[in-house]
Amino acid sequence: MTRTSVFLIVDAGRQDYVRPDSMPFLHGLAQQSLTGSMVSPPGFAQRTAFFTGVHPDVSNNLSAYVYDPENSPFRWLRKLGPLPNVVKPYKAFVPARRAIKHITKWVSDSYHTDPAWIPPRYAPFFRLCEDSKPVHDPGALGRTSIFDLCREHGLTYTYRAHPVSGDDDKIHASLVRDLSAGKDYRLYVAQFSIMDQQGHKHGPFADYIQNDCLAELDRKIKEVHGALQDGYSDFDLFVCADHGMAPVEQRVDIQKALRKLPLTPAKDYVVFVNSTLAVLWYQNERARREIEAALPSIPGGRPISDEERRKRRIPTSRQWGDRMFAAHPGTLFWPDYFHVKDSVIKGMHGYLDKTAEQYGMAVLTRSEGIAPGGFEPRSLVDVFPTLCDLLGVPVPEGQEGTSLLAKEPHAARKLVTA
Repeated sequence: MTRTSVFLIVDAGRQDYVRPDSMPFLHGLAQQSLTGSMVSPPGFAQRTAFFTGVHPDVSNNLSAYVYDPENSPFRWLRKLGPLPNVVKPYKAFVPARRAIKHITKWVSDSYHTDPAWIPPRYAPFFRLCEDSKPVHDPGALGRTSIFDLCREHGLTYTYRAHPVSGDDDKIHASLVRDLSAGKDYRLYVAQFSIMDQQGHKHGPFADYIQNDCLAELDRKIKEVHGALQDGYSDFDLFVCADHGMAPVEQRVDIQKALRKLPLTPAKDYVVFVNSTLAVLWYQNERARREIEAALPSIPGGRPISDEERRKRRIPTSRQWGDRMFAAHPGTLFWPDYFHVKDSVIKGMHGYLDKTAEQYGMAVLTRSEGIAPGGFEPRSLVDVFPTLCDLLGVPVPEGQEGTSLLAKEPHAARKLVTA
């Protein structure tokens, strides 16, 4: 193998982390590279944007779960009556959550059966979306992916991400080993998750993040770059974050606010609480009237109109909600359906109204050299055509990004960040 391309995803790698004091190697590399910041599309399906180059209203991937009562793998929970409702999002109930996961796999034969911390009364209304199968499987993302293109053009690739490939240390060790040996992969895709894992726990400005975590990440990237130089005569290294991270300043209990209304959960309404976006489905007109009247008085967020959904490229079909309620930056909807309630969350991402601290890092370098320069914030959909350029494969019709290597000025649709 004479050439390889490494796409290294830094989960929650804020663009302003790339500083000489915090990440001296990556900062130095950026001075000789194409560098800038990336902005996530709305929602929580960054991998679809990365790997297919389309926005959520085209991919129909917005979040990990989608409203689909008829095809929910958790339908069996209805047969247990009120019993599953004793399962709460506390560490003490982890065994019960795992039991639901394994029983669901057994009774539904679904690939991915993680119930997250969706309250059991609501779980039968949902199924997995982006994670319904491994993202690199044929047709997994509903659009032509970079992995589909690799198969089509006979290019070898490897995909390494937590939890399938282990933690950051295991991913780093295997990546450095294979790069140093010049393994026969035309594309390496790997993800380091330390900034997301620790950023949620400590917050993006904590000393532990700014010193220890960034230094460790910088060391790993330096060793990946060194292994690339050892194993290949020609290479590309594209370091890119899926999103940034903002500090949590207040918590708002959406479910508690809804329970104050004269409505019955799972009978009159269904709610899915992401950390920064609550989505509602009305089961009758009374629920619609009561909740629509109450939403403006709930602190820390605002209702999102269908017009705004269209403007932001958010799907407007009912499976993605009758109404969305978006958190203001710094607000955490808590408890949510993805974290144990007795944990501490000090950092969060996924806000519709983007601030600079939610922008992700991007550094692209090539062994033969690249004209150094910076670029204005770009959408994650621009990653896909960039990878196509690095691999030398044609960009499929229908994708919406513009390659970072394009000679023409950026022509993609203007980012909606606020």
